Amino acid sequence: MKLGFLALVALLACSPPQDTSQFFQAPSVDVAYPLRGVPDREADPAVVLLDLAGDGLCTGALLAADVVLTARSCIALPSGEPQCPATGPQITNGRDLSTIRVLVGEDDASAVERARGRAVLVPPGDVLCGADLAILLLDSTLDDIAPLVTRPTGAAVGDHVRSVTYAGGHKLVRDHVPVTATSSRELALAEAPCDATPGGPAIEESSGEIVGVFSRSGPACSDTEGYDVDTRADAFLDLVAAALAQGSTSSQAHQAKQKKSPVDLGASCSDGTDCAAGACVDYQGSRYCTRSCTATDHCPSASHCLGTQQDSTVCVEE
Repeated sequence: MKLGFLALVALLACSPPQDTSQFFQAPSVDVAYPLRGVPDREADPAVVLLDLAGDGLCTGALLAADVVLTARSCIALPSGEPQCPATGPQITNGRDLSTIRVLVGEDDASAVERARGRAVLVPPGDVLCGADLAILLLDSTLDDIAPLVTRPTGAAVGDHVRSVTYAGGHKLVRDHVPVTATSSRELALAEAPCDATPGGPAIEESSGEIVGVFSRSGPACSDTEGYDVDTRADAFLDLVAAALAQGSTSSQAHQAKQKKSPVDLGASCSDGTDCAAGACVDYQGSRYCTRSCTATDHCPSASHCLGTQQDSTVCVEE
């Protein structure tokens, strides 16, 4: 019996290695481009809707129970051309703050008014380029919503953010959006231009902190290689601190930051347009939302980075 076992071992050792390639098939991924976003699904309650007295809509982000970060273009009335660099004054007097309604909800139709503006802090000057940021103080508090916090340092090229805004009647989220360019006052995001209302936050995905406020799109809304431009929040930290000090809640209330998990990673999808990061992977008999990855852009836990049939790399479930 011992000799027979040894003979079997010898036979297996001499056999050619088994071809296992037939058992592995690289994942296939459908990518939506440009990145337009999906309904937020109640993942970002601190992002609120601003109704400008029937003169348009904007987005804002709670920094405290009665403090909202938004775009200055939502608060001030326009003057001249909104182009950058500016060729002259771009804003005139501000709106009547008491007519700015702050609403909470996932879409325009069902959002509920919770407060109105009572005061505002803005950067000095009359130009929006590099300064399209405002902090609105409210006439009542939204105590049931955990606020967000601004990051003391800016995002760098190659970082990824979560972009949240109201557009097309709904609150939309775009996950894992690359930062493609930065300056001392602004940053550019690789997402579909003009598919957002001003004031929406860009939330750095590794920290959960706000790094930008949506200002404008470039170079044109019809450009397939377009991008969104955000005003850097870290360029106006003194203004943020002053606004928080004037709020009616504790100055420490805004320190409880919350890291944002991917909104729909692993959720079922048909194609990339179903997914917040714009990528739907087909792998091992399942189709689900995923995101891109690289050697330095690691996947979330319980997933790993794998090459696809389209010569890209995405996160797949382990």
